[in-house]
Amino acid sequence: MQYTRTDSRRTASKAGGGRSVVDFRSRMAEAITRGDYAAGEYLPTVRELSRRHRLACSTVHRALQSLAAEGLLSAESRQGYRVRPGAADPMRGCPVAYVFSAAEDPQPVGVYHRALLAAFQGAAVERGWTLLSTVADPGAGGAGAILERLRAARTGGLVLDMHQLGLIDALLGSGLPAVLVNSWREDVAMDTVMQDGQQGGLQAAAYLAGRGHRKVAWFGPMADTGHSLDRFGGALLGLRRAGLPAPEEHVTVYGSAPAELDERARQLLSSGNRPTAVLALWQENALALSRAAAELGLAVGRDFEMVGWCREEEYEESYAPRFRPGEVPPTVVWSAEAMAEAALDRISLRRADPERAALRIKIPTRLRE
Repeated sequence: MQYTRTDSRRTASKAGGGRSVVDFRSRMAEAITRGDYAAGEYLPTVRELSRRHRLACSTVHRALQSLAAEGLLSAESRQGYRVRPGAADPMRGCPVAYVFSAAEDPQPVGVYHRALLAAFQGAAVERGWTLLSTVADPGAGGAGAILERLRAARTGGLVLDMHQLGLIDALLGSGLPAVLVNSWREDVAMDTVMQDGQQGGLQAAAYLAGRGHRKVAWFGPMADTGHSLDRFGGALLGLRRAGLPAPEEHVTVYGSAPAELDERARQLLSSGNRPTAVLALWQENALALSRAAAELGLAVGRDFEMVGWCREEEYEESYAPRFRPGEVPPTVVWSAEAMAEAALDRISLRRADPERAALRIKIPTRLRE
């Protein structure tokens, strides 16, 4: 957020405060934008500030009025002056925090989140920002402890990669500019950036229908998260568009352990009514099907086809090599870098205009064969 300090100085001078108003306003603006006062925090009273800085109350009041006109503070009746959400400036060293819930990843920072975090770190560096990653563990002091850590770090914005409504509500209550990434919740009105699951589901279903498959199965979660609904809805629409019935459902739980996924995959592929094609629109689900096929003496592409899902950035290095040679399935891919750029753009816009309407932004997908 760019603050027009020259105009504010003129305003302060015209108000009759002279050099003292301009100097105090500049010192307070410096303290606020570098995060000395957290978003949503009330400043000390005018009387207390005048005592600390040995200034007349009228001088302090004019300076704070100038900062409120500039957008750094809000003047609240009978309460005082409060720091606005966009005040702490990432360009002045106030980090943007990337926060995900420990409940959604069994590792301190799991493989999936490490890759996504790397994309956000790269996008932040490009802007000259600092990115702070933190695990939101509800069992370690609750939301209050998380907020204290964020305030102590002078955080200037939040990227939330989580699904728990209680945590989301608590962090939104901090007043910091925030964006939800990698999923969505229909009961939360906030900026959201996610993969276009509906588009990916459509692409996957269209591919299998175009290959002549009439017996397609769904192997993945359906209602655990917003993006599971998105992907299943797109796949269902794609099959219906091709004149095919809804997929046979083999529902798994989001975040299932590999052993559980492997067992469910074996059950699907060893069935006497085995499908000819499978929609496996989660990376680990597609890999579980590959492992189960190897155990059962089946070959992906020969005995059944499937469509997988992964981030574009990890396809070559850590996705394709995990399949047997010649059995890498067609895969829906999306860009984590594009997600990071879009999310940080929304943080910037939210800092500049906290009241702007919330948007849901979808990152395009493509089918990689």
